[in-house]
Amino acid sequence: MKQVWDLVDPITEIPEKQKWAWLDARVAAKKYAEKKGLSKAAFAREVDIAAATFSEWFSGKYRGDYTKTTDAVRLFVDNQHSFEQTEMQVPEDLGYVETPTSEKVMSALQFAQSMPEMVVITLGAGMGKTMTARKYVEDHSHTYLVTMRPTTSTPAAMVREIGMAMEINERNLLLLRHAIGLRVQRNGRKPMLIIDEAQNLSDNAVNELRDFLDRYGCGIALIGNEELYTRFGGAQPKAAYAQINRRTGMRVRQMRPTKQDVAVIVDAWDIEDVEARKILHAIGRKPGALSQVSKTVRLAHMLAFGNGGKVDAKTIRAAWSNRGGEEL
Repeated sequence: MKQVWDLVDPITEIPEKQKWAWLDARVAAKKYAEKKGLSKAAFAREVDIAAATFSEWFSGKYRGDYTKTTDAVRLFVDNQHSFEQTEMQVPEDLGYVETPTSEKVMSALQFAQSMPEMVVITLGAGMGKTMTARKYVEDHSHTYLVTMRPTTSTPAAMVREIGMAMEINERNLLLLRHAIGLRVQRNGRKPMLIIDEAQNLSDNAVNELRDFLDRYGCGIALIGNEELYTRFGGAQPKAAYAQINRRTGMRVRQMRPTKQDVAVIVDAWDIEDVEARKILHAIGRKPGALSQVSKTVRLAHMLAFGNGGKVDAKTIRAAWSNRGGEEL
């Protein structure tokens, strides 16, 4: 690496007014790249400069505009340093935290995989349904988490999305569906498909999932918002959804976190200030729920950086206000 980033004095005809800025950017590029273990080519890709151009610029043999390349390198390095400073101030997100509600979701997923059955899980925004699903997949073999979008609402688009999640390289739709079926067939294993944002699926796409359950014995978990519950989770389903509802073995519906859920998240952030904890409990009961608590705490840490790093009620209020929240 030292040879690659050698700073021997080049023989160059750089105009004097550009030379000092070039030398400064050159040293900055070398220090940053060596810190990150980047070659010249890798650094050039990071800055979005052609590798040949960067190499010639770095060696002082470039015949183009030094100012443009120098400014691009300097801006990139400065921005990276700025990002690193911000990252130092903001703690990492909590990741998965076991709350009473997440335990319910875990139990439903376990039920779907074991039986096998179809389960419908409906949680309010910011209550950790996706994080819980990811944790379940991490801890259980033969499970696949696939997130749907409005553009994957049709059966064909959904099947292709599932295939990509399983890393099945097959363009023919019928062969792809067959390959997925073989992957989730219940032949001594207990496979399961977890479909997140399932409210984006059309009725025909959900029926396609029902066929995976019937034909291959694959557990199915539909996770989504209130619209999903309205279609497939109600106690008195519409006639059009009778086949889906008949095969639904368990339903979990909770649109707001419990007090215990909020308490667990606030405790996990290790906030000691009593007033700050009260404010966070109030935030946790608002739309966005537990996610709002975590985002507010992370921003509060950044705001508190110049105040000795202490997160108190004042910084929590300021963070909540900066995120567009009303006065608390």
